[in-house]
Amino acid sequence: MLVITFKTTLSFVSNFRDTAGQERFRTITTAYYRGAMGIMLVYDITNEKSFDNIKNWIRNIEEHASSDVERMILGNKCDMNDKRQVSKERGEKLAIDYGIKFLETSAKSSTNVEEAFFTLARDIMTKLNRKMNDSNSSGSGGPVKITENRSKKTSFFRCSLL
Repeated sequence: MLVITFKTTLSFVSNFRDTAGQERFRTITTAYYRGAMGIMLVYDITNEKSFDNIKNWIRNIEEHASSDVERMILGNKCDMNDKRQVSKERGEKLAIDYGIKFLETSAKSSTNVEEAFFTLARDIMTKLNRKMNDSNSSGSGGPVKITENRSKKTSFFRCSLL
């Protein structure tokens, strides 16, 4: 599981917490939920148990995170189709059941990894822009824009106020 926190004033800050779904981090993880604006729930498509645990993590999020936190389910290791235990359709159905976006990824081959982060960041920024427009009477700031800079060796996202 990955928890992402964004703060927008003049700069864009993101904090990533990867607990690898380990039970020993459960009490620490609940503290991270409080300020989280986005959470990625990641399971291993070659491990049925990791998929089954997603429902437990969703319950935990519903208990401890903000009600409007952006969530995304990722089925990782899609490069290992020959060892697949969880079908893509099951992952998609789970995401639909909870109203969450879904992608299959591969950290090894970088399949959909950037897309997952960019999608979650864009969804968070869209929500923030909507909130800013709704409360624009206070006169604070303007809409937020995310741009993507790509190079051959590294890639990163930049956020700027418009």
